Amino acid sequence: MPRRRFRSAPGLFLVIVLIGMLGYLLGWSKALEIKTIEIKAAGNEAIVMPVLIPKDLRVGLPIARVSPQRIRNDLAQFSWIQKITIRRRWLAHDVSVDISERRAIAQYVDSKGVTEYFDGSGFNFIAPNPPSGLPVIGFANESTAARSAIATFLAQTPSDLTAKMSSLSIDGQNQIALTTALPGYSALNISWGVASELTLKVQVLRQLLTLPENKKIVSVDLSNPLTPVVK
Repeated sequence: MPRRRFRSAPGLFLVIVLIGMLGYLLGWSKALEIKTIEIKAAGNEAIVMPVLIPKDLRVGLPIARVSPQRIRNDLAQFSWIQKITIRRRWLAHDVSVDISERRAIAQYVDSKGVTEYFDGSGFNFIAPNPPSGLPVIGFANESTAARSAIATFLAQTPSDLTAKMSSLSIDGQNQIALTTALPGYSALNISWGVASELTLKVQVLRQLLTLPENKKIVSVDLSNPLTPVVK
């Protein structure tokens, strides 16, 4: 048995040496270092670049030492970022970071006086370059429960019903009211009640809007979807 171990020692030593050489080649030598860095951030490059360079990325850094997780952690401070794609092209000595931003569909002013935004998934965030003309969400009481209710409403309501909304509000009892433009209706006021049974409420609304006698209505109350009221 000792002889067999002795005979295998040179092979084991060679493996260790090769692993060490490979580790040095990838992590420390200049053979696979970064020569070019490309950052795309939907027009917000000036904001994210100082966070990444030179802390996470720099010319001359071995590509193997680029940590995608650290990059994502450092960019987590920006709530407007929706997706981060990191590519390391070893033979081209290139690293690219492609950042997509959340698309705001409504805005509101929080309790600290800061303008925040909601995207279609109901996520609220602060945007560096928001679009103009967004409807303002009216909060009677900007509480966690109210924000959660609005988030649920936006996430579960089909986008065609909110795409052309002119106002969205929630009162002290978390009753949601929406004014929006729909085919055949320039400004339809919809009272949704609380953010529950939204799938049923949407079905009831669509059915009501197909009825000939409702072609000229200006408001729909869906607080109780089993007994809706139109005016």
